[in-house]
Amino acid sequence: MLYDLVRAARMLFKAGRLHLLIGDIFFFMFCGVLTSLFALPFNKGGVRAFIVFGEALGFLVYRLTIGRVAGRFYSILSKGITFILKKICELLKNFFDLLLKCTSFVVYNVTVLLDRFKRTASAAVRKKRSKKENCRKDGKKAPAKSGKRSKRGVTKQKKRNGYEKRYKEEKQRPRQ
Repeated sequence: MLYDLVRAARMLFKAGRLHLLIGDIFFFMFCGVLTSLFALPFNKGGVRAFIVFGEALGFLVYRLTIGRVAGRFYSILSKGITFILKKICELLKNFFDLLLKCTSFVVYNVTVLLDRFKRTASAAVRKKRSKKENCRKDGKKAPAKSGKRSKRGVTKQKKRNGYEKRYKEEKQRPRQ
């Protein structure tokens, strides 16, 4: 009956020849240890031929009677378990595909936004540097920060000064 557990595991995992060989070796090693432990108290450690013969005969009888029914049952059970596991794997695959698409979408858009921010920031820095360099070449001081700039780059203070200047000029000119 213990060997049926090995058979069930083999059917469930669809073991190849190498796995079959390794599983059988471990099973027979386990059975050898059990046989020697059984013979130790009764036969003072000596393994008799009738014990090994009885084990082999019991294995064959079980295998040819109940073992066949158990083999069919394990076969049906392993097919059912593999079907359920395949469905679970498909669901997990679909979930992780969707998760991967969502995260890649978010990461892509964040990188695009960061790239745009970096471009605009570097353009503003370049513009400031070029103004400072032009002022140094001309021998002037760098322009002081005064107010907010309009779309054309003229400060509000300069606009006011221009309006006041025109207003004074118009006042001084006689009307025609």
